[in-house]
Amino acid sequence: MRYFSIVLLCVLGTVAQAQIKEYNPSIGWNYVKSQEVEMTEGVWYNTDFAAEQGFDYIFIMNHKLDSVSATLKIFNLQDEPLKDKHRDTSNELIDLPFDVEESGVYRVFFGIDDKKLGAKNYKVQLMLVRRKKV
Repeated sequence: MRYFSIVLLCVLGTVAQAQIKEYNPSIGWNYVKSQEVEMTEGVWYNTDFAAEQGFDYIFIMNHKLDSVSATLKIFNLQDEPLKDKHRDTSNELIDLPFDVEESGVYRVFFGIDDKKLGAKNYKVQLMLVRRKKV
């Protein structure tokens, strides 16, 4: 039973270290969060994230559609707008670099609107990557 517990702790330690993956190791970018979201056209979504001072962050939204306009907006928890980016026909990818001035929790809003009157639901991959400031 003791050996089983030691093996279990080793496996759990390996899984716990695997939360932040390298995105581009040559320049130090690491994944913080990556998830696939099924979005409905015209509906705004949001998520909170913790950010530390001394790091650069980039939000990446990959929607794999060339006929939609995509928007990303970052707010602090006092609902003050900090940065935003909007693209008509964003060619499948929109990214928003974000410089953290103060450690804390921030909120990102994201949405898409289709220019064509086709499907109403879309699979979108939202990623957050970071690196130490250079």
